[in-house]
Amino acid sequence: MRRACKLTLKFATDKKRRAINALMESYRAAVNIYISHLWNTKGKLDKNTLALLPATKTRLSARYRSQALKQAMETVIATKKAVKGTHKYCSMPVFRGSATLDAKFVTIEAGKGSFDLVIKLSCLEKGKRLILPTKKTKMLNKWASKPLARIIQGCSLNENSITIWVDLPDLDAKKGDSLGVDIGINKLISSSDGSHLGTEFKALRDKIKRKKPGSKAKGRAIKERNNFIRRIVNMLPWSSLGLLAIEDLKHMKTGKQKNRGKQFRKAMMPWTYCQVIEVLKQKAQENRVHLVAVAPAYTSQTCPSCETASKGNRKAEKFCCINCGYSHDADTVGAINILVKALRLIGSVESPMLLNSQ
Repeated sequence: MRRACKLTLKFATDKKRRAINALMESYRAAVNIYISHLWNTKGKLDKNTLALLPATKTRLSARYRSQALKQAMETVIATKKAVKGTHKYCSMPVFRGSATLDAKFVTIEAGKGSFDLVIKLSCLEKGKRLILPTKKTKMLNKWASKPLARIIQGCSLNENSITIWVDLPDLDAKKGDSLGVDIGINKLISSSDGSHLGTEFKALRDKIKRKKPGSKAKGRAIKERNNFIRRIVNMLPWSSLGLLAIEDLKHMKTGKQKNRGKQFRKAMMPWTYCQVIEVLKQKAQENRVHLVAVAPAYTSQTCPSCETASKGNRKAEKFCCINCGYSHDADTVGAINILVKALRLIGSVESPMLLNSQ
């Protein structure tokens, strides 16, 4: 697995910053030229497609043009894949992001003194490299200190920062407790042990909805939400866990069901369940926890006691079985059923069916 670590470029001189700005301007222009050609016409990573941007029309070297073409293809493929099946119109993307560069362009070495890291970067001036001194961050030191960890020769570059990656070996899952979690709109995480984390998420979600699209206030609210998600996920008992069960959620914000009208879509907009799942995956890897994703069908409608599945079992946040009378918080029931499915999937003899039945 890989971990990204952002480093500052504030220690670079003004001359070096200008060189980086010029490189990014030329690189983004090249990516957008290739995107405009690839959007309606299939292309390959070959000389013919590369020649769509002649060397006489750009300051980029052949290697940089090749990398720009690769990133343009990745952008086009990712954009079309994201809207596939939604039947919505998608305009041609405009690339404004960071340049993803590999070892052909970047060399990362140990520094001296307070600048304990040096990044050597190929620039527009042929045969020369920018020497960018910087400092390791607390997060970089954390990952780099792990056994068998190594810093990858490459980076993601923009005008203000440079992101490098640390490669960590995949370790076997440790033994420990089993836990199922249900990711919700109002309570961010409900677990099979009856606990609820992130109960104030609804207020944060509504705060994002109130902000004007594209405003700085909305950006701050989104950043607050992202930090909130990471903080809540960190609160799970990772040190004692051996298995974590989650739902394999997909296409939750689309569909033509009766309960997915305009108001539903507006409420769902700030709910980034994909981000929650991604953070859960990262934490599971870091803590050697076996992560199991199961189908979400009927997890909130099935009784953990008698296994009766019915829509009538759930009313809003309450669960009461129409067959045996079992009652509990609906999200907790969902988490219990997620864990049941996961244990069955891996063939475990452990049964959490009667957990939290009080």
